[in-house]
Amino acid sequence: MKNNKGFTLLVAIVTTSLLLLVSFVVVNVALKQLVLANASQESQYAFYAADSGTECAVYHDLKTIPTPFSLPFRSFSCNGSNITPTLVSNDGVVVTSRFTVNFPKGCAVVTVAKNVNGSTSIDSRGYNTCPSGALRRFERGVTLSY
Repeated sequence: MKNNKGFTLLVAIVTTSLLLLVSFVVVNVALKQLVLANASQESQYAFYAADSGTECAVYHDLKTIPTPFSLPFRSFSCNGSNITPTLVSNDGVVVTSRFTVNFPKGCAVVTVAKNVNGSTSIDSRGYNTCPSGALRRFERGVTLSY
């Protein structure tokens, strides 16, 4: 009988160790899920910024006469801000301009290329944070041609 005295203590220590290990694994998985959910939300902010920048450019290109994206550039309102596109390039065939629009949860850098034949290409890059050096910065893009 004296040989079995420490057996109960051994079983208790092994059981406690296993329960502690399982709880650490569960907490680790939960933390990874939390990080993934946060990344998904930030990615969504970047996509919404890109989509909103595209919608703003399309609206003003189609509804404003003359279009603000032809030379000379004209100011227009987007998300409550007064925006004037800046010239990126002009080779005589395609005039390319760019503007930035800020949103509460991100920003978008929108590039509009207008061809003399009437076609237009819009490339909008949305970001969840506007400072370019920010950690965990997500970029999502929307491209539209018509």
